[in-house]
Amino acid sequence: MQSRTNDLQDFRQQVDLYLDRALNTEDERQLLDRVNHDPNCGRVLSKEQNFRNFIKQNVKRSEATPDFIQAIKNKIRID
Repeated sequence: MQSRTNDLQDFRQQVDLYLDRALNTEDERQLLDRVNHDPNCGRVLSKEQNFRNFIKQNVKRSEATPDFIQAIKNKIRID
């Protein structure tokens, strides 16, 4: 059972790297091959893609104003 858990954790790490475009060509091909042949792996990839899309669409970052950036620069400036 531990081996299966480790295998799933490894696969999830590969999915994260894939979605971050950090896999080399061979590792990407292996991941996609696994997804195409294992419905469970396909579901893991799909869920992660959907989650990331949800976050991108629903989480808004605050923009720092130019005055705020300048105030920080002034505070850290060493004369």
